[in-house]
Amino acid sequence: MSQDESCDRALSRRALLGRLALAAPLTSSILAKARVNVPRALDDGGPIARSVADEFRLVPLPTRIYKSVDASREQTESWILWLLVESDRQRDVAASALRITLRSKGQVVQATTVTGAGLDAIVLRLGLTPTRADGSAAPPSTVWHLRLRVRCSVPIASAVDEMLVDLDMTSGAATVRASGAFPVEDYHQRTALVFPFNGPAIITQAGITNGGHTNRSGQFALDVVGLSKTYSIYLPDIPDSRSDSYAGWGRTLLAPAAGAIVRARNDRPDQPDPEKSDPKYYAPEYPGGGDPGNHLVIDHGNGEFSMLAHFQAGSMLVTLGNHVEQGQPLGKLGSSGDTVTPHVHYQLQSGPDHANSDGLPCRFTNVSASRLVRGVFFDAR
Repeated sequence: MSQDESCDRALSRRALLGRLALAAPLTSSILAKARVNVPRALDDGGPIARSVADEFRLVPLPTRIYKSVDASREQTESWILWLLVESDRQRDVAASALRITLRSKGQVVQATTVTGAGLDAIVLRLGLTPTRADGSAAPPSTVWHLRLRVRCSVPIASAVDEMLVDLDMTSGAATVRASGAFPVEDYHQRTALVFPFNGPAIITQAGITNGGHTNRSGQFALDVVGLSKTYSIYLPDIPDSRSDSYAGWGRTLLAPAAGAIVRARNDRPDQPDPEKSDPKYYAPEYPGGGDPGNHLVIDHGNGEFSMLAHFQAGSMLVTLGNHVEQGQPLGKLGSSGDTVTPHVHYQLQSGPDHANSDGLPCRFTNVSASRLVRGVFFDAR
């Protein structure tokens, strides 16, 4: 699997809390606006020619930065993103220093400079084709030079609301800079959601800051396995090699909120071995993994879209264009696509296309757990 892709890797009987990830290939990004500053020196970097520095832009992926409360007792929150270095012509550049300044209401609360091996570890030169937010082609002159993986963790009490970034680079004999200022936000969910099945469950894969899904639209996604009334993953007296040995297999999946079906696919088989993700059963457009299998997307009409994935083969009860009400049956929990272990993948996203949308944090009115992270049990009613 390439570094540009993430795909379902789930728990088995031998690894109950293993990786369960649905993710679209990370080969699309955004031409989002970032403030280009008058160049400022890093601590001792000296002046940089504005005519050169302003040719470079920093593009965030996802396009908006939302904080996640960390699954610890440290009262911290984190966010993770890609920063793409973009310009309008091809040239060789190399990152030399990265400065990240975090602010709260205009006051600096943290500043970090990364150089040397620390910077090398987060810079990638993988070739990507520039695209717009919706996945369409960017202007022909657009070039993405570098990608940087940025993670920030801060005390919740610091109330960070802005991240300033200055990236110094060398281009031939010149020193150049790309700069940007990006809001860092708490997300305020608009839709009152219910979890999309009833009964006991365990989260086996969660969001990006919890060691889970890493793709753009899946940053806050959940993979959830249904359990028996006694909170067992398996049913008695059925061989492990059968999907129906799992308590959640075939459980009715429900609409988390009212809306219109804007994406629907119902032609994919289930994985025959519930403990193996066999590429032979992926859809042709997902040769490297990340196949959501039978899935649908519901437009809630307010900029929020629910995606449910891995429906059981042939079980979907709705089609494209249907309107659904909250709690309406949609189909059955299965194991279609790139997945190990029957489960439902749920994510809230900013648009209808999971490959070209931002992930959104989500909560459910019928789940009392304070944090939706890997290993959490709950009983949705």
